[in-house]
Amino acid sequence: MRIYPSGVAVCLLVGLNLVGAAAAEEHPGQAFVGPPPEARMAAASQPVFEARPPGRAIWIASIAVLAAANVADARTSWNKGEGNRLLAGDGGNFGPRGAAIKGGVNGLWVAGQVIALRRSPKYRAMAVVNFAAAAIFGALACRNHAIAGATR
Repeated sequence: MRIYPSGVAVCLLVGLNLVGAAAAEEHPGQAFVGPPPEARMAAASQPVFEARPPGRAIWIASIAVLAAANVADARTSWNKGEGNRLLAGDGGNFGPRGAAIKGGVNGLWVAGQVIALRRSPKYRAMAVVNFAAAAIFGALACRNHAIAGATR
């Protein structure tokens, strides 16, 4: 199975679409026409719930984009020489062992963010870090795509 640069572009477009949806969730009045006045009046009589912290939806979208970039990086590295000894399997190529380690590290990264955000909900700052990491992994995926794979 091959990953084409257009596939990476689709992943990035999906990520940008998620960011747009997240922004629409944070500013609901600007994204669509609200409910009719009767529904607003009925909602006004309901108990008030605490609003979500600002930037949470964008942070969730950044996690999705980061995951897509990591998958693209892993897929384009498959059966190719791996420069990172920790991720290299038998013969020095990236394979199932490297993918498992990469997935575990990314899972720990997200879990660490969840724990940190409970103490200090700075979602937007974490989203910026995740988008920057996704850009790096996306660039690595494009670079890996140009490298010839191992011959069988």
